[in-house]
Amino acid sequence: MTRIQRFIVTIEGPGWEDVQDVELPRAPREGDPIETHYGTCIVTKVDSLASAEGFGGKITCRLP
Repeated sequence: MTRIQRFIVTIEGPGWEDVQDVELPRAPREGDPIETHYGTCIVTKVDSLASAEGFGGKITCRLP
């Protein structure tokens, strides 16, 4: 059985950014594609978090 983790995702576009949370089986790597509410984005940074809110990490991505 795979444990699902929650991640905070920051989507960066030209002159703007937005934040959403997603559930994934594992943290992606830099360069991996990730689905957001803006479509497929490219992961540019992944940070681990040990937070009380239960998030496994913070992902930053950009539009292709």
